[in-house]
Amino acid sequence: MGKRVLLCLSHAIEEYQQVDLLSSLGYEVASLGAYIDPANPHVDIRPPLPDVPKYDVIHDESERLKAEGLEPQEHISDKMFEWLGDDGILIFHHLLGRLYSQWDRVRDWRAGNPERRVIWRSVGQSVANNEREASPFRMTGLERVIYSPKERNIPDYTGDDALIRFWGDEVDEAWTGARTKVITVAQNLRQREPFTNWSFWDSATRDLPRTVIGPGSEVIGGTGMVTPAELRAHLLQSRAFLFTGTQPASYTLGLVEAMHAGIPTVSIGPVWMAIDFGGHDGTKLFEAHDLAPLWSNDPNAVRHILRELLHDWDYAAEISAVTRRLARMYFDRETVGRQWAEFLG
Repeated sequence: MGKRVLLCLSHAIEEYQQVDLLSSLGYEVASLGAYIDPANPHVDIRPPLPDVPKYDVIHDESERLKAEGLEPQEHISDKMFEWLGDDGILIFHHLLGRLYSQWDRVRDWRAGNPERRVIWRSVGQSVANNEREASPFRMTGLERVIYSPKERNIPDYTGDDALIRFWGDEVDEAWTGARTKVITVAQNLRQREPFTNWSFWDSATRDLPRTVIGPGSEVIGGTGMVTPAELRAHLLQSRAFLFTGTQPASYTLGLVEAMHAGIPTVSIGPVWMAIDFGGHDGTKLFEAHDLAPLWSNDPNAVRHILRELLHDWDYAAEISAVTRRLARMYFDRETVGRQWAEFLG
């Protein structure tokens, strides 16, 4: 029997990745989220995981709690703890309020048991108030894994125990760039302005062939929601990818997937992240411009970069190769898996 991990996450795509990755490393993984039944997930933004076991006690206890009007992540039951065992590990996302009423039970649900490991996996949604929220837990044993070194710039930062990035699978198919258009993958790009920097995207691409992919993009002529296979096709066949960020995230899984696909990637610059999040400067949190091969703070400069990628195939192919090389450097599954295995033990 491998060590058991119970995931209490709030980001369905990273949940898919954690279930997939940790299971492949030999951990017994159960998730109180969309992948509580890995073969039949509650969302279709990522594929099922039919080879990952479903743990009936976790599933049934979750359904019982929901039937009673309770949030399972806020009310981890004795039967769930029994499944987890004395050396099991709990991993939470940024909604640390779910720990308030159950912290003592989470740490030691049965008198005499050793205090178990509880890990906060921060994923680019933490700001100063989250750090203050985390402080009492951090002082009493909550561990933390960050996904970007820029998180250390958050005011009142409570520290971390490891830096482990998001990961992506290397893409076997060749990038073709046959569709001479600029694409962006985002959720409600127009509707969530200024947090998605829609105005930058619109200015930089206005006179270019362009498509937005993702929920809510229909309002600006985009594709709307697409399947994972359709997304892969867009990334492999389109000529350029413009990343404008989602504040306050340092970078997103959308950037990771684009770079692994080899689509020439251009990032917005950090000065556009200057929204005030409770008294701190969002420019210090952004990292995508350090990860992508091309970037600028000036939408006019980005327009020229995109136009060159659209019209110069050789240049686009060169940047594609650089993009994939950077993806392997920063977001390699094997490297990230080894880091998680070393940290979890």
